[in-house]
Amino acid sequence: MKSSTVLRLGLVAGLTGLLAGGLPAGAAGTPQVTIGSPSVPGTIKNFQLVGHTDLANRGMNSPIALAGKCAYLGDRSVTGARPNAGIAIVDVSKPSAPRQVGLIAPRKGSTQRELRADAGLGLLVVEDYSTSIGGAGTSYSGNDLQIYDISKDCTKPKLLSTYDFGPRAPHEFFLWKDPKHPGRALAYVTHAFYAPDLTVIDLSDPTAPKLVSAFMLPQEVASGIGDVVDTQNPASYIHSLAVSDDGTRAYVGNWDYGTFVADTSGLADPAGVPVITPLSVLPLDYGANVHGNVPIPGRPYGVMVQEEYAAAGRSCPFGWLRIADMTDPAALKLGGEYKLPENDCPKAQAANGTFTAHNQTTFPSVTLLTWYSGGLRAVDTTNPNRPVEAGVFVPKATKDAPIERDTRLFFSGNRNDRRTGAMWSYPVVQDGLIYVVDIDLGLYILRYTGPHAAEVGKAAFVEGNSSPARYTAKAPVIKRPAAVAAKIAAQQAPTVVRDTVPLKDRHGHAMTFIC
Repeated sequence: MKSSTVLRLGLVAGLTGLLAGGLPAGAAGTPQVTIGSPSVPGTIKNFQLVGHTDLANRGMNSPIALAGKCAYLGDRSVTGARPNAGIAIVDVSKPSAPRQVGLIAPRKGSTQRELRADAGLGLLVVEDYSTSIGGAGTSYSGNDLQIYDISKDCTKPKLLSTYDFGPRAPHEFFLWKDPKHPGRALAYVTHAFYAPDLTVIDLSDPTAPKLVSAFMLPQEVASGIGDVVDTQNPASYIHSLAVSDDGTRAYVGNWDYGTFVADTSGLADPAGVPVITPLSVLPLDYGANVHGNVPIPGRPYGVMVQEEYAAAGRSCPFGWLRIADMTDPAALKLGGEYKLPENDCPKAQAANGTFTAHNQTTFPSVTLLTWYSGGLRAVDTTNPNRPVEAGVFVPKATKDAPIERDTRLFFSGNRNDRRTGAMWSYPVVQDGLIYVVDIDLGLYILRYTGPHAAEVGKAAFVEGNSSPARYTAKAPVIKRPAAVAAKIAAQQAPTVVRDTVPLKDRHGHAMTFIC
């Protein structure tokens, strides 16, 4: 029997065992659609506000990375012109009074879009990409991963290396930290401009990152057509993915096709063959602009989202939460769905905001989910065929508009309309508190008090875009090996590694919506 067949059968057997062990009561039945609370600014249900900083009202904030007392907030802007631009470094040692203590300077023409940090490894990883992509022969900068050392003083990151993708822009990345080989870490990087769709960069030696794998969607290999707005079509791209704690599975969201599970066991083992293999011939297609699928820990289900903007992409109707039944990872099925009232287009237009589900962080029984103008939502997933609202936090905008805004988020372009914010980042839970970023309004620190609050309250470190998670304080901390520390100490100057993957104009310039 082929090894891939054994792996598939093993996964199915494991998931069958979970089912045999008993899912929560009511998990069976016909999938249903439930509707949550209206997105009224100032609404707070089953959350407590602990702390907040608006970062001098700068606006255009991007996701958060968290390592101990330091929170890093990225910058969606590409101008670098507004005050306080760049990656804000915030001291959260007193969560009730977060304060900015530093800044990583902006890079003009490039957005500091994605960030991950790990206190045990002493690393901050920043993904930059340019939103103005030149031709294949154009010299380009600003599409890269930058790796920083934060082990000595997290408020003063030290640049160790840059992995330069050239004209091939990255979009998002997932950081997987090998639990069996401490210090080994892989960045699964998705690409929206130019093929391949996914590259895997080994950050085990942060002074010398290296390419270990690349992957193309089978449907795209057969097409070679650029992305378009109005129809689903063969040329898409992987938007985001999540990797299991043991590194053997990836849960992939690709923009026009849906979601599928991939075998990544060859990357989980440093001695393995680094090949990524889809477990199904066709993905589960639940509509366009598919953002991602994050598995529910310990259960054969995933939480899926879509993403749309009011004045970009396909616009309204906006995406919502759907449950993926992954009992058979080779044949995924749809479970229950959860929407907001503003998923009804006239209501969204009346509120003049983007009401789309975006980033999810999952616990066994509850999911924390950012929803742009719908705020932060907690969703009870104990019955995967009927997810229900468990908590709501919709921040109340202040009087003045931020210095810079993304006008694509509004049906009409009144920059000074502050009726809604735009909650965007993957929620990060550290020591039981939730850290989440609003594009307009800055950093919020919250405590969840609703159903299954103990799952969130006891978590040491959980986020939807890195693994393994630490669901309790007793979970092991992966620490930087002494040999890696010695290499960093001996380094004289930052290194630059140039990407060697052949450039293919598979996506090209027809991409019309990058969020």
